[in-house]
Amino acid sequence: MFKMVFVALYPEMARIAREEFASQLMARQGESSRAEYSFYVIDAESRSTDEVIHELKEDCDVLIARGGFVHDLHAKGYVIPVVEIQIAGSDLIRALKKAQLHFPSTPVGIIGSDNMLTGIGQVSQALDLCIRPYCLKANTMVEVKSIVDEAEKDGMRVILGGLKTTKYAISRGLKPLLLESGRESIRHAISQAFRIARSNHIERQKAQTYKTIIDSAYEGIIVVNQANRIIMFNNAARRILGLYIREEYENIPIDAVLPESELKTAAKRNGEFFNEVLRFNNLQLSVNKVDLRLDGEIFGAVLTLQDITKIEEMERKIRGLVFSSGHTAKYRFNDIIGSSAVIQETKEIARLYAKHDSNILLVGETGTGKELFAQSIHNAGARAGQPFVAVNCATLQDNLLESELFGYSDGAFTGARKGGKKGLFELAHNGSIFLDEVSEISTALQARLLRVIQEQEVRRLGHDRIIPINVRVLSSSNRDLGDLIREGRFRRDLYYRLNVFRIDIPPLRERKQDIMLIANHYIRGSIKETVFIERVGSADEEALKQYDWPGNIRELKNICERYAAYRISFPESSVHPLSSFIDGTKGGWEVLRETSPNQQGIKERMRESESSLITAYLREYGYNRGKVAEKLGISRQTLWRRMKRLGLNGEENQHALPAAPPPAGR
Repeated sequence: MFKMVFVALYPEMARIAREEFASQLMARQGESSRAEYSFYVIDAESRSTDEVIHELKEDCDVLIARGGFVHDLHAKGYVIPVVEIQIAGSDLIRALKKAQLHFPSTPVGIIGSDNMLTGIGQVSQALDLCIRPYCLKANTMVEVKSIVDEAEKDGMRVILGGLKTTKYAISRGLKPLLLESGRESIRHAISQAFRIARSNHIERQKAQTYKTIIDSAYEGIIVVNQANRIIMFNNAARRILGLYIREEYENIPIDAVLPESELKTAAKRNGEFFNEVLRFNNLQLSVNKVDLRLDGEIFGAVLTLQDITKIEEMERKIRGLVFSSGHTAKYRFNDIIGSSAVIQETKEIARLYAKHDSNILLVGETGTGKELFAQSIHNAGARAGQPFVAVNCATLQDNLLESELFGYSDGAFTGARKGGKKGLFELAHNGSIFLDEVSEISTALQARLLRVIQEQEVRRLGHDRIIPINVRVLSSSNRDLGDLIREGRFRRDLYYRLNVFRIDIPPLRERKQDIMLIANHYIRGSIKETVFIERVGSADEEALKQYDWPGNIRELKNICERYAAYRISFPESSVHPLSSFIDGTKGGWEVLRETSPNQQGIKERMRESESSLITAYLREYGYNRGKVAEKLGISRQTLWRRMKRLGLNGEENQHALPAAPPPAGR
């Protein structure tokens, strides 16, 4: 909607303006719809300038007014686009003829701007009138009164001029003659206003679009002119810097906004720079500065800034999303716990191999941490940051493993996903694929795997298109592949492709001095809210070292979790050694059950805990037993029986249980 406002000094002027607007709007039907324009007329005859200004709509696209009002508008700081209604020579001649008709032989004082009074002498001679011109400079009320008083002293009895002039002339007892605008002048002004309204509206839309884009930007943006005065300061810059700068503060020196800091110094520095780390108060900012140029001349600069801590936080979130896809290596060599010589040597060998891009075979018993090494190797090599795709070859049948590794096309087999699916080798492109328990792959599938590794290209099931890949293969086995080759269960050529580098990971029984380091690590990870981690006695430590650890680190982790759960659940009971939680020993829960003095207290606490949990869920779900049962992962009948055993009502302010459990499935 293009809004046009017309300031009318008298009723006839308002009538002509409405007629001309309607006429020109009809003529512009091809340019735009009539509904795009609105036309407001403000009556200025009976109101002061301040009252008229107050009535103006600040969002109007153009204002149409006479010279005196335009001057007042600018003097009061309004910046609304204005079309001034010019006083044409024909308007002046009509006014003088009216003076000749109504006030013959009466001296006439004409008061107006300098351009309006040009040639007034020739007009007065032609009409044989006694006319004296008086020039207004500032068009203030003080000046108007002064000049009208001067004309009165000069013997002028008729005052010809604008609205302010004639109103004051009446108060002095003089005869007023309002200088009216003719239809031609009003038509010309409205025609000009149509063009300006559309142009200004489009410019305002562009400016608002630009402002919205800048304010919605994540980066802080500060724009300064060549004199280092602020042109624009977006919302992100205010937020990052913790400054509260209102829009009316813009166009002030940057010195008045930014306190002394590296940022302020850099903002005033000549020349461009990129990705500089600058301090501002307690913040570290990444800052760029780019010059604004027009025809090769610099007229300002744009500074963009980001809080480095926020950048790091965003990167962590992005990394978290990538981790959730399961195709990222999160472990590094520092995560491999142990100070024994054998594990340190193994890590050094792995670090050395990680620098090369050849395939690696990891050999070790179950639970020794082969995938931990594989991820660490990936993160220490040139492919760090690229996909790390792991698959356990022992968990899938041949047909499923083949479709997982190489992918399939749409309709390749019954149950195939519509549109097909990328294989794990495709997903690992430019990164690493970890084939865990590669010894379990059948000889038929080994042949195809060999070709993919050798040619670095893959073909999906049910498709004839060859897809090139760039993948490093890390594989592992808990069995001796040499024995399998001799038995005819593993291809020799595939073995040599996988076994470019070989790393033998030592079992836990060969690095027993690391047992307590690993145990303490897992116990601390399980007991996060408590501070009790007892120092393991020498007898217990010796028992742990004497144990053979057939499950290696995985088994040690399991007993640490059992111990932690026991200590969290029963902090006041007597402490049992960590070694008592090893499978096959009589300890932990078994020992606890034999501790008769504490047995009743433990049962009571368990009963109270269960009662509190069920009561809390009942309140949370408005005593809806179906939702509570679903939350607890049990049936409604089981929930009813437990509530009956615990003496729970099941409904607020009721004291009786239902006579029978509710029917199942309701």
